[in-house]
Amino acid sequence: MAVEEEAGEPAGSSKPPCPAYAELLKVMERASGRLQLPWERVRKETARGRLDERFLSSHGPAAPVSLPFLPDLHVEIKKAWKNPDSARIHRHQRANFADVEGLSQHGYVSMPPIDETFANYLITGRVPTLKAPVLPTKPLKVTSRLNGRAYVAVGQAGAALHTMAVLQAYQADLLKDLDQGQGLSPEAVEELRCTTDLTLRATKQTAESIGRSMAAMVATERHLWLNLVDIGEKEKGFLLDAPVSPSELFGTSIKAVVGKFREARARSAAFRTWTRSESGPRQPGGPGPSRAEAQRQGQRSSVATRAPPPPRSKSQRRRDSRTKKQDLREVIDRRRQQRR
Repeated sequence: MAVEEEAGEPAGSSKPPCPAYAELLKVMERASGRLQLPWERVRKETARGRLDERFLSSHGPAAPVSLPFLPDLHVEIKKAWKNPDSARIHRHQRANFADVEGLSQHGYVSMPPIDETFANYLITGRVPTLKAPVLPTKPLKVTSRLNGRAYVAVGQAGAALHTMAVLQAYQADLLKDLDQGQGLSPEAVEELRCTTDLTLRATKQTAESIGRSMAAMVATERHLWLNLVDIGEKEKGFLLDAPVSPSELFGTSIKAVVGKFREARARSAAFRTWTRSESGPRQPGGPGPSRAEAQRQGQRSSVATRAPPPPRSKSQRRRDSRTKKQDLREVIDRRRQQRR
């Protein structure tokens, strides 16, 4: 309901700016200056209606400002974009900031399994069997595999956020002691700096997990489109594992594959034209057999028609005499002659 109310509000509503957001802009301004980050502060102007004020500006909402972009974080995110289909989800690291207790029971490790009875009913439409449920077609299996990869990568990012949250809450408590006048000992300052470094490392691992999830989602979208055409598994695997490009779904690799398809199609069309010309009837006036070849074919046909039948063997003649039927009148005449 809160989302619907927020979406249904007019663009020019007179809500005061969020205090936390205003504080965020101030901190970002100091942070971008310290870290030397380019920040254009692009403002998104809200649309104004005919009922909005023209002169008064005290009740107008503050236009949202885009926050600075950190290139170092983007480098960590796009590490898995080089091969989105074959990139490893579980990376062996010495310090795994996503290894948090209770991940499996809270659904961070893998996609929730489907009930076997219900799955078998969906696949077969009949009474469920004792066999393990398996998706019926290969495209569905590939889609499920890619979707599961994206889910696992996001689960790793969420697990790393638990580590970051613990470290940041610890930092907040240390800084609270400093703000209350208790001061910080050298050991507390060292602890604060140590937790900050660990938070940055956990952020790096979170960014890598998010990048792997985005790569798996791109591979899933590519797979859905590639199911519309019948191409070889080699070409399909090449397109699924092509580097991720923000401008195009398949990147620049689609040009090479399309070029191969066009060349193969041209070759097949030329081959079909050649086979039709070879197997079809001769066109009048077109190239035909030579004179000597025509004479040879005529001689073969004439010899075959005038050749005598091959001689029969004795066994064949006996067989023919047995199977041959005698005329009844001939038998009667022969017996009459014998009596005389």
